[in-house]
Amino acid sequence: MDVRLGPLSDSDQRSDMFSLTVAPTSAIRRYLDGFGNSAHLITIARPHRALEVIAQSEVQTLLDDPFASPRRPPAPLGPSDLADYLSPSVMIPRHEALHAMAEPYRPETPEDTFAAVQRLTTLVHDTFTYRRHATTVASTVVEVIAHRTGVCQDFTHVLIGLCRAVGVPARYVSGYTVADGHDGGVPERDMAPGDPGASHAWVEAYTPTHGWRGFDPTNNLVASTAHVKMATGRDYKDVPPTRGTFRGIAEEHLHVAVETRSVE
Repeated sequence: MDVRLGPLSDSDQRSDMFSLTVAPTSAIRRYLDGFGNSAHLITIARPHRALEVIAQSEVQTLLDDPFASPRRPPAPLGPSDLADYLSPSVMIPRHEALHAMAEPYRPETPEDTFAAVQRLTTLVHDTFTYRRHATTVASTVVEVIAHRTGVCQDFTHVLIGLCRAVGVPARYVSGYTVADGHDGGVPERDMAPGDPGASHAWVEAYTPTHGWRGFDPTNNLVASTAHVKMATGRDYKDVPPTRGTFRGIAEEHLHVAVETRSVE
């Protein structure tokens, strides 16, 4: 099993503690993937009927005011980042409907880019209906646009596609929200992240004025201290929390429980 249960350490947050325990006892190898995410490969060779993975983290989230410009102008993105985060990806292919939706929101100037992404975030929030089990982890942005329903993963893919359609680099963020976060938390809709056992997803868009900033289309928010990042990539396929293979004739059932809380 390959797991990305982070958390990231960057300019917006710092990982103070992380532990990963597995039962039955398994071989665990940590590595950094191609996007700089902390990942772990879990291997168990002997017969077993269940595998339990427990990840615990303590994280300091540092972005109190996501609207404030950084003290130093952000460095321009390099060619590889531009290729990754402006080009179509597996789950976010080029689609005419994305371009038609995004074009009226195209930034008029570089300084307008941050506000333009906010407008696109509101567009997704107001246009699409949150409905659990309406899609699967394999649903592409084309399917989501056709039905106008989905979950946080789907809304994130749509917003990424809209950003890329107007020339704004955008990437997928896998993580969690803290309901009682430092800034009052995230006021959830009827969405999974408010329930036990749920992760969350949102977008990071690169703007010339702010650099990478998080935009949460499910809740129509700019991400701040209540959002905890685990991993980033081009779309969900780059950063699923868990994926793997097993040998045998048994059926597979996945059960997840998540607990987040703020600690003063």
